[in-house]
Amino acid sequence: MVPRIPHRSASANASPVRWGRHRARVGFGPRALFAATAVAGLGLWLASRALLSPDAVVPVVATVFLALAAVVGVIAWLRGRMDADNVTYTDVAGALTLIGLCAAATVDPEQMVRLVAGGRD
Repeated sequence: MVPRIPHRSASANASPVRWGRHRARVGFGPRALFAATAVAGLGLWLASRALLSPDAVVPVVATVFLALAAVVGVIAWLRGRMDADNVTYTDVAGALTLIGLCAAATVDPEQMVRLVAGGRD
């Protein structure tokens, strides 16, 4: 018996039939990964405020977000192409990069000088 292909009408254009998209989901998806990294970044920020000097907090948080973006970028590269209609690992890597760069942009140059010179006393 030959499988029947649905006829494409005007109403079918609104929700097209997508073949081969029913894969089993294993592990966490990109959305859960982004939520986990955002919570981890918040925890890191709160811990670094309590443990580090005030000049070191923002550079550390920015560096960690950029490092997380690099790790997620490698995951995205290893996973290959994903569904462009949903959030992908590449999107998460881009969002983490944006967060890290925005945090790094708020660092005052004098703050970095004090941070670097603080270790030479």
